[in-house]
Amino acid sequence: MSSRYSKKWSVTLCCVLLMMTALLQACSGEKEVLPELPKDGTGTLRVMYYDEDQFYRQYGAYFAIEYPDIAIEVVSTNDMYSNEEFQKDPQKAMLDFVNKEKPDVLMLDQENLKKFAEEGILYNLDPIIQQEQYKLDDMLPGLVESLREMGNGNLYGLSPTYSAQAIYYNADLFKQHNIEPPTHKMSWEEVLNLAARFNQIGSGEDQVYGLYSQYADASQYLMNVVNTMQLRPVDASGKQVVMNSDGWKQAFKLVADNIRNKTIYTIQRPENGVMEGNNDMFAKGKAAMVLEYSWYANQIDNQFKYDKELKKFDWQMVTVPVNPATPDQSPSVSFYNIMGIHQEAANKREAWELIKFINSDKIAKINSKMSYGELPTRVSFVKELSGKNAEAFTLLAPSATQNMFYNLYSNKDIPEDFYMTMSTGLNDTLDAIVKDTKSVDEAVQELQQKLQTALDEGKRKKAEEKAGGAEGATEGTSEGSTTEQSGTTTP
Repeated sequence: MSSRYSKKWSVTLCCVLLMMTALLQACSGEKEVLPELPKDGTGTLRVMYYDEDQFYRQYGAYFAIEYPDIAIEVVSTNDMYSNEEFQKDPQKAMLDFVNKEKPDVLMLDQENLKKFAEEGILYNLDPIIQQEQYKLDDMLPGLVESLREMGNGNLYGLSPTYSAQAIYYNADLFKQHNIEPPTHKMSWEEVLNLAARFNQIGSGEDQVYGLYSQYADASQYLMNVVNTMQLRPVDASGKQVVMNSDGWKQAFKLVADNIRNKTIYTIQRPENGVMEGNNDMFAKGKAAMVLEYSWYANQIDNQFKYDKELKKFDWQMVTVPVNPATPDQSPSVSFYNIMGIHQEAANKREAWELIKFINSDKIAKINSKMSYGELPTRVSFVKELSGKNAEAFTLLAPSATQNMFYNLYSNKDIPEDFYMTMSTGLNDTLDAIVKDTKSVDEAVQELQQKLQTALDEGKRKKAEEKAGGAEGATEGTSEGSTTEQSGTTTP
C-alpha cells in the first residue's frame, strides 16, 4: 500500500473512532456533575478567608485576570477569632459563622473539616474530580489520603499549601571534623547521637552545639520528640494523664541527657514568658544542625549577604527525625488552609473553578517563589530552596496521627489552666533530671500526679462554672416569669 493511501486510511480510522466515542458518550446519558461556566457573567462568589487584602495578594488578583466575569466578595474571619464565643468553643463559633454568612467557598483547618463533613455542610468534590480527570498525583505524599480520612472517605476540600520542618546542617563543619553528615529519615536517637559528636568542640562562648532551634526551651525539644513518637500527654477521653509510661520516660531521659552533655542548646524562658532571639547560632557556625521551616533557607542566605561579620559556609538539608515505626510520616508536616465548597452554595461551578485555580500549577509555581513559610502542595514545583535540593521538605507525608499537643489544645474539655501547668511542669521535670536531683522515674511520677491533680481540679471548676451559669439562667427566667405573672394579677 502506498504511503498516500496509508495516510488516508489513518485519517479515516481516527475520524471513525472519534465519532464512536462521541456516540458512546451520548448513549450513556452521562450527566455533567456541574453545569459549564456561563460566558455572560456569573454573579458573585462569596469566599471565606482571613481578610480581603490577604486573599487578593495570594489568589484573588490572579484569579480576576483569568475569570474577569466572576465577582468575588471576601467574607473575612478576622473579627471572629478575637470574640469571646470563639475563645470558649472554636468549632461552634466557626459553625455559627458559616451558618450566618453562607459563603460559597469555605476555608477550614483539619478539625473543622472533620466537623463540617459530619454536619453535611460540605460538597463532595470526588464526582467533579473524576469527571474532569483533575490530577492529584503530584500532590504532597499522603495529603489527599489525609483529607479523605478527615471526610470519612470523601474528598471535601483541597489545600494549596503546607508547612514542614527540616534539619539544616553545616556541611563544612561536618567535613572539617570528619563527622559523617545526617541523612534523611533518621530517628531522634540517631540525630542526637550524631549531634553529640560536636559537644567536645570549643568551650564557653566558642562552644559548638550539635543541635539548635531558635526560641526552643527544654520542653519544646521534648514535645518534638514525643510528637514524633506519637505519645499522648492525656488519654483520648481527656480524663487521664498518661505520662508515666516507658515511652515518656525514655523521651525525658533522651532529651535530659543531651542537654546535660551540651549536645542541645536550650533557651531559658524568662519570667515574663516572652522569648527573645539569640542571634542565630547556626548562621554563626556555633551549631552543626538547626531545626527550621522552609523560610529559613531564604533567611540564612540573606544573613550571609548582609551581615559581613558572618563567615559563609555550605549548608544542606535533610528530613526531620522520624518514628522508625512510620518512617515516611512526620507530625511536622501540616496543612491548615483547606478550601471546600458549601453544600448549599448557589454558585458551585464558580466555586469549583476558584478551588481548581487556587490548587493549579500556575499558583503552585507562584507559591514556590514565595518565602513566607509555606510550600505548594504540588511538590513538583518544590525542587530547590535558595539553590539547594529541597527534597527534605517533600519526602515525608503528614502523620496519620495528628500532633498530640495540637489535639490536646483543640480539646475543649481540657481546662485552659492545665496547659500552663503542663508547660511549666515539663521544664521543671527536665531540669530536675538534668541536675540529677531526681531520677527519671521519680521526676516523671511526680509530674504525672501534679498534672492529674491540675486536670481534675480544672474540670471540677469548669463543671461548677457551667452549673452556676445554668442555674443563674434558670433563676433569671423564673424571676422574669414571676414578675410577669405578678404584673398581670396586680390591679
